[in-house]
Amino acid sequence: MDKIGDWQDIHIAYIVAKQGTLTAAAKVLNIHHSTVLRRVEQLEQQLNTRLFHRHARGYKVTEAGEKLLQVGKGIDDTLGQLQHSIIAADSTLQGRLLLTTVSGAMEMLSPACLQFQQQHPHVQLEIILKQQKLRLDHGQAHVAIRAGEKPTDPDYVVLPLCSRRAGLYASDEYVARYGLPNSVAELPNHYFVGGVTGFNNTVPYFSWVDKVIDSKQVCVRVSETAEATRAIYHGLGIGGMQHAIAKRTTNMQPILENELYWQLDFWLVTHVSVHRTAKVQALCQVFKHYFSAE
Repeated sequence: MDKIGDWQDIHIAYIVAKQGTLTAAAKVLNIHHSTVLRRVEQLEQQLNTRLFHRHARGYKVTEAGEKLLQVGKGIDDTLGQLQHSIIAADSTLQGRLLLTTVSGAMEMLSPACLQFQQQHPHVQLEIILKQQKLRLDHGQAHVAIRAGEKPTDPDYVVLPLCSRRAGLYASDEYVARYGLPNSVAELPNHYFVGGVTGFNNTVPYFSWVDKVIDSKQVCVRVSETAEATRAIYHGLGIGGMQHAIAKRTTNMQPILENELYWQLDFWLVTHVSVHRTAKVQALCQVFKHYFSAE
């Protein structure tokens, strides 16, 4: 028998036992019913025993399930006491708030973070920059700014934040050495900044490089758009940049701006379990207001 990997599985199974159906349990837990089923099956696999008899009317506990009910009630009582002890902290605007995103988004987000800091000085905003997605359901972060396609996890609250257009740019230094391509047909005569395989599936420009540009023309590959911007700035090659960032960066020249361009969508993501807490709501409101006013 495997060790139980997540105590929350016991709580979920306990709620199923109390409610009698997956649908009713999912409503109480405020998560998708497929998540409830997955967690129950995961717990049964770890315990190597059946906790429920499945029948047309719902779920009925087995003998092992009866023991689970006793343990689950103890956990439920403890959680209730814990909730009462921390509810005041959840309703106040103070303490840590963990925000995660990719480093390439920080220049765009910094002004909104400043507004949040000014409006809520007692909240300590901690920003975790990682290409890999942190698990919001495990509390690794409270809020995530995700780029690319809309996240589809049923337990996440996903709000549109903003869209950014991007195009090809080269630095004055690069142009002085190699000139500018005047058409798509001239692109094979130039060098490009690309993305490291497996790190950049949300960045449209990096995908375009992999599909269109000969690998021999890719002079350097980076794992983050922030590093790509620095490589372009220092003249290593032509690369994709957000228009707004390029305009604030000196000595940048646009390339084929009417022919080659991309749109990158950003999403404000929270887990359903913390979405309504005061700090998360405050951050969401500041960010939504800032980007809607742009």
